[in-house]
Amino acid sequence: MRDEVNALTGAYAAHALPDGEREAFERHLEACPACAREVRELQATLARLGSAAAAAPPAALWDRVRAGAARQLPPAVARVAGRRRVPVLLAAAAALLVVAVSLGALNLGSAGRAGGPERPADPVAAVLAAPDARRVAALPGGAGQAAVVVSPRRGQAVFEASGLAPAPAGRTYQLWVVGRSGPRPAGLVEGGGGRVTRLLDGPVTGTEQVAMTVERRGGAARPTSEPVVVVDLRA
Repeated sequence: MRDEVNALTGAYAAHALPDGEREAFERHLEACPACAREVRELQATLARLGSAAAAAPPAALWDRVRAGAARQLPPAVARVAGRRRVPVLLAAAAALLVVAVSLGALNLGSAGRAGGPERPADPVAAVLAAPDARRVAALPGGAGQAAVVVSPRRGQAVFEASGLAPAPAGRTYQLWVVGRSGPRPAGLVEGGGGRVTRLLDGPVTGTEQVAMTVERRGGAARPTSEPVVVVDLRA
């Protein structure tokens, strides 16, 4: 059973877990540094691929990628003697992750062989892959599913959220880093139910709270409403 839980890192990084399984796996991550490190590395890879310039691969590559992905898929299984098997859907998500990584490696490698300039390191990926990075979930009762990944060594943090409803007309979500001197603006966030991954503006040491409020479009200099999300990095 433990091996099956550990096998969910790829599906979790690709945001392919249903709510119940995602919450259970996040509890597992709190007690499993190895899985947490693997998730951060996969998320960093996905973030880098998302910002990389796309290039049309050779036609033959698609055949090799499809063949490789097919070998990653285990046969469909049902419940056997009460033992829960990893859903085929999650295995498919993991295979898609393999495809994305393969294509990303091709694009990045081709750019290097062509002698082109190296792309600057993606700051979001750098935070997620930092050796000292830790993920802190939002306090219960907030909007959507939110967390912050902070790297005290880098002095940076990334806000992650899913399931955020659209902000009211003429309004926007605004992030704040709350320290001893009070809240300071840390960036705006769009809602709408999709996945949000945003580098917080300004330094973050891991000794603050991160909050999100609903403000007028364009943001505010100081919070004008009660937080809808609070992440306490001091815990």
